[in-house]
Amino acid sequence: MVNEIFHERPHANEKQRGINYINKLLDAAHNNKDTSQGDINELEEIKRLLNQKKYGLVWERHAEQVEEELKTKIPIFVEDESKKIVGDHDKGLMDNYNFILEGDNLHSLHLLEKTHKGRIDVIYIDPPYNTKNKDFKYNDTFVAPDDAFRHSKWLSFMESRLRIAQNLLADNGVIFISIDENENAQLKLLMDEIFGENNILSVHQIQVRYGNKNLNEKKDFQELVEQVLIYAKNKHDFSANLPVEKYSIDKFSWSVEEIGSGTLVTLGGKKVTIFKKGQYKINKLKQPSLSGLKATWASGSVLKGNTSGKFFDLQLAKRKDIDGLEVLYKVEGIGEDGLGYRYFTGPKKLSSIRGQFYSGIPLDRIEQLKAGVAEKNRPIINFYDFSSDFGNIRHEGGVSFNSGKKPLKMIKQFLKYHKSKNINVLDFFAGSGTTGQAVVELNAEDGGNRKFILATNNENNIAEEITYGRMKWVADGTDKYDAHPMNLKYFKTSFIEKDNPDLESELLANVRTLVELQHGVNLNDSTVDIVTTLSEVDQIDLPELKIVYMRSQVKSMLTQKQVLRYKEADIELVEIPESYFSKELRENGL
Repeated sequence: MVNEIFHERPHANEKQRGINYINKLLDAAHNNKDTSQGDINELEEIKRLLNQKKYGLVWERHAEQVEEELKTKIPIFVEDESKKIVGDHDKGLMDNYNFILEGDNLHSLHLLEKTHKGRIDVIYIDPPYNTKNKDFKYNDTFVAPDDAFRHSKWLSFMESRLRIAQNLLADNGVIFISIDENENAQLKLLMDEIFGENNILSVHQIQVRYGNKNLNEKKDFQELVEQVLIYAKNKHDFSANLPVEKYSIDKFSWSVEEIGSGTLVTLGGKKVTIFKKGQYKINKLKQPSLSGLKATWASGSVLKGNTSGKFFDLQLAKRKDIDGLEVLYKVEGIGEDGLGYRYFTGPKKLSSIRGQFYSGIPLDRIEQLKAGVAEKNRPIINFYDFSSDFGNIRHEGGVSFNSGKKPLKMIKQFLKYHKSKNINVLDFFAGSGTTGQAVVELNAEDGGNRKFILATNNENNIAEEITYGRMKWVADGTDKYDAHPMNLKYFKTSFIEKDNPDLESELLANVRTLVELQHGVNLNDSTVDIVTTLSEVDQIDLPELKIVYMRSQVKSMLTQKQVLRYKEADIELVEIPESYFSKELRENGL
């Protein structure tokens, strides 16, 4: 049997070949009544070992206390009403609240998975860098520099959060993660595993320090840059908001003059006229013109990503032995400039294989230029110098924050990579609150309706004094800083024991915060209300109401008369999912 299997046509993947062999042995073992269960178990174990990942990150996973808590407790949000900010009077109170979530971000993320799964458009996070300088705590203890499991603990910590983040992102969503060389390589592999290596958009290199400063004279090498890893939920669904610049005709300053008749041939299915040296002239115009031509070298990426470049590479580059040097080719049927042809020059030296092609302004651009609205997109580069912004960062946001504060300018730039101005933004390592301020200021600048959710713990009062303090500073303004009105709610995580005999009623009593978080509303506003029991259906005063959030189970039990009552009052009924209340929470690990 072994010879029969291993003399099959070789597999491209030897691992899969081994798995196929074990599967055949298992089939034979199951069909043989004399095979012991012990032998079958051994074969199953061998198959399991073969199936283990052999490329990518392999690390010792560690249990996190905050994750262990979820086995016996269900997290809930409780509002701290003393920290509510109501300031966006022009837009009303409905549907435009931002949120600060105080507590371990893993607990907040689990709740967000219920309220915002597939609804977050942009995530920016600045996690601990694990620098050996007491910046990373695991299970309430700083990870020591000589801890053999230092990287494993960090990866365990990040994996549990990033897997939920991936679920939270909308199909056209994007995530930005700041990191440095301590965990950059590990994070890249982890992101490839969770988000898919095909969904990486860029690794931005961010200069964070001036190059002319000696940061640490004991080090031979100085780090000036950090990285930002950028991944899409689905690369095919995300289209970046590219920077634009005015379309210039400065390079359209050439003309080609045919002196002789040339020789007509067919190359690559196209008619080509070959002009020898002396049969043509290439003239430099006195000034650029709408009818001028632009010269482009047919080399590098142009040979693969451009129709003219491809034609040159496949049909013309190697013809110098046939046609000679300094030849001009007129190729019919190429171009978007309306000419109907494109000129190419062949190599000018025996040692050269490069040439140029001459193209006119595309017809659609000419119409735009005549209308005075011609612009073109530029690609997003992957290096940015924010050293001056980092150097002056202590002045931003009205709060002092000495560990990992990121510049407002940088976060604004990332948010603008998303084309929509009406997006949900999440930062679950919120720290200094820069992401919240970036959202509010961008809305003021471009009239957008972006909303933010900031999640952070309250170690050393960071949530209350720094994150919230900054948002209050942004909302109130100072004599040197304009006020930026916003609506904000402040939630704290708490817990309900899963074995609580009144679990469902406890969940019922705490569902308001989930509804407010999901829909960005204030249920104390006179235009919205909530119904969680059948007895409440007829008790609600309708005159000012626009929306009623109603438990799905209750909505399904409404009589025709009750439905008509809400309909005649022009009130929208929005269902609250049963998962907010039911025993499914126990079964789903929450």
